Amino acid sequence: MANQFFTNFPEIQYTLNTGKVITIKDFFRKSSIQQEAVNNFIEYNTYELVDGERPDVVAAKLYGDSDLHWTFFLVNGSENYYDWHMDSETFNLYIEEKFQGQSLVALNTSDIISSTSKFLVGEKITTSTGKIGNVLIVDGSLKRIIVSGEFSAGDIITGSTSGKSFTVQSTVYHKDDVSYFENADGIRRNFGGTGWTEVSHYDEEWALNESKRTIKVIQPSRIRRVVSEFERVMSDE
Repeated sequence: MANQFFTNFPEIQYTLNTGKVITIKDFFRKSSIQQEAVNNFIEYNTYELVDGERPDVVAAKLYGDSDLHWTFFLVNGSENYYDWHMDSETFNLYIEEKFQGQSLVALNTSDIISSTSKFLVGEKITTSTGKIGNVLIVDGSLKRIIVSGEFSAGDIITGSTSGKSFTVQSTVYHKDDVSYFENADGIRRNFGGTGWTEVSHYDEEWALNESKRTIKVIQPSRIRRVVSEFERVMSDE
C-alpha cells in the first residue's frame, strides 16, 4: 500500500481549514522529478471540488481510501497542500492577511519617490489632525503607498523619517486596489487606458483560487495500477 511506502519520507506540518495542525509526508520534491515516468499510462477524469472539500475526503469518495489523497497533488503538479482550493472563509482570511492596510494615492510619482527623497517602508506617517500609521509598501509606479491606519482623501501625510509629504488624492483598501490592467486579449500591463480593465488584488486572487476548483483525478479503475507503478518508479532511485 502507498501509505506504507511513504513511511520513510520526511514530514512537514500542514494547517487544515479548521485550524488543526497535522503532520504529513513530504514526498513532493522527489515525486515531481519522477512524475513523467508515470504520466504515460495515467488516464484522467476531472473533478469539481465542493467548497471546503478536503483532499482526504475526495480520495475516500472517489477511491474508497483517504490515504490516496497524495495522487491529486502528483497529477496536478502541485508543490504542496497549500496549493489546494481554499473555501470562502479560508480565502477571505488569506486575503486579509496578504493585503493588509490601505492604499493612499498621490497626484504625482514624485510625491512618493523622487531623485532626492522617498517614503520608507516601516516609517511612521502622521497628519496635522492626529492620524497615525506606518508605511507597509512603497509603490512609485502607481503613485501610492500602502499603510496601516485609516486615512481619507484630502489628508496631508508626512513621513517621520523621510520628511516626505503629500496630499492624499484618494484611498482604497489594499485588497481592492489595482493589481494590473487587462485588455480583451488577456494581455496585462501596469497602467490603464481605453480598452483596458482594472483588475484588483482580490479579483486576481479569486480567479487563481477558482482555477484550482477543477482538478485532474486518476480514473478510479486505474488508481491501483498507477499507485503500484509509482511505488516501483520511486523505489528504483
